[in-house]
Amino acid sequence: MTQPVRYEAAFRAAPQALLVVDGAGVVRLVSAEAERLLRRGTADLVGQRLDGLLVGDPTRSLRTGPPAEAAGPVLATSALRLPDGGQVPVDLRMSTADGGIVIAVDELGEPGRSRPALEARLRRLADAEQEQERLLGDLIRTQERERARIAAGVHDDSLQVITAAMLRLQQLRRRLRDPDALEVLERLEETIALAADRLRRLIFDFRPPALERVGLPAAVRDALSRMHDDIGIEVILDNRLTAEPPLPARVLLYRILQEALANVARHAAADRVEVTLEHQDDGFFARVRDNGVGLPAGDRRARQPAPGHLGLVLMRERATFAGGWFRLDSEPGAGTAVSVWIPRGADLETTPRPPALRASPPRDDAVA
Repeated sequence: MTQPVRYEAAFRAAPQALLVVDGAGVVRLVSAEAERLLRRGTADLVGQRLDGLLVGDPTRSLRTGPPAEAAGPVLATSALRLPDGGQVPVDLRMSTADGGIVIAVDELGEPGRSRPALEARLRRLADAEQEQERLLGDLIRTQERERARIAAGVHDDSLQVITAAMLRLQQLRRRLRDPDALEVLERLEETIALAADRLRRLIFDFRPPALERVGLPAAVRDALSRMHDDIGIEVILDNRLTAEPPLPARVLLYRILQEALANVARHAAADRVEVTLEHQDDGFFARVRDNGVGLPAGDRRARQPAPGHLGLVLMRERATFAGGWFRLDSEPGAGTAVSVWIPRGADLETTPRPPALRASPPRDDAVA
């Protein structure tokens, strides 16, 4: 079986109603499910103009307009024209491919039932969104509790054990005289000191001591200092806060900033990063701006993250869960700015506000 024949057989066997039309709007290929929906056989469909099978021609703009960007399928609503003169409301998803257009057809129901079907679909979407909000809240709260628990456990147990081991090694050093044994002991002390430093860094990443004891600017300053020591990047903190955010809002902001700085270190190839903190609209605003390579347009708008960019989605979800907003401004080669705002009363332990009541970012900026 040749490749084109194999492709046509697979296309016809697809479980969804599919049609392929050429640049003139003529049907060239149909799936068996499309034949069932249209109540016609292949011979009655192939070679027909699409506007004879659908009310209007939803593919016209794709066929006659400028090339579509590869941002996803074009959605439309239409109705199938049946042989008996009836019509069936349908949803269409249209994508360009090899000079033609592939159309996926989803039946909404009989004409008299199209509105109830749409209303039922909207109810299911609303229920799914509410469940997603609940699960997201549970995930964020659980993550913070686990971070606090692990940080406390490492500090109270593991770090103390390592400190005790270092003291015993120092006692042993005073008793040794053999140069070879002292050299082995020195290497062992270096290894244990490295392990202790890594545990302290782990505690800092999970729950920076300064975040609770001193405040958000101090914790961000510590994070920037560590970033400078690790990768040599120039760091700037522009702190315009005149009062500390409440602890729940402080933790939320810090987690988002922490992820944004990690993205700069991993992906930006920048030599400068600046963090701004300020009061804004009865809440708190923060921005991380770098002078790195920037992001492609697809990564700036995608709801699903590109490989290695899951952090963008997590930052957005944390901000919106708290009733705030998240914005990403970036151009290839021109750096990236991550901006976030959360209300003064943001709290991980409270139920998030409904989406319709959430604040929105300024309209003249790109929203991630």
